[in-house]
Amino acid sequence: MNQPMYQIPQQNSVILVGRLTRDPELKRTSTSKSICRFDIAMSSRIKDQVTGEWKDSDPTYVPIIVWGDQADRCADRLKKGMPVYVEGRLKTSSWQATDGSKRSRLEVVASRVQFLVRVEGQGQQPSTQSQTQQSSGSVDMGDQGNEYVSDSVDVVDDEEVPF
Repeated sequence: MNQPMYQIPQQNSVILVGRLTRDPELKRTSTSKSICRFDIAMSSRIKDQVTGEWKDSDPTYVPIIVWGDQADRCADRLKKGMPVYVEGRLKTSSWQATDGSKRSRLEVVASRVQFLVRVEGQGQQPSTQSQTQQSSGSVDMGDQGNEYVSDSVDVVDDEEVPF
């Protein structure tokens, strides 16, 4: 007896919040389309079962790729250590290394990047704490790219980055 084939729905969606481990790198394709690459680091707080103390877990590093006009904005405004919110999809990139071995890595192709700190030099005065709390908290990069800080993520030190 034949088994019916069922279509299982698939979803490739990622939401991440982390800090840049280095300044973004902007390049252009042969058709002049912008591509910006940067990595973000994320860690979480875990409670030690023995001592009961809260500790930071080992950081996770995720490569991010941004295309088009959004790539230009990221390259212009983002700097190492800045917190960002990223929505996108997972993609595997494969290549052949100089030694002939095949390499691959998982990266996030961003569909949306939000800055989680106010980006200075955008024609607005820095806000006070009360104004920050009254704000809606986030604006899509397509508007102005001005966002507000979330202090829950620590800045990554250069010695912690494995590359």
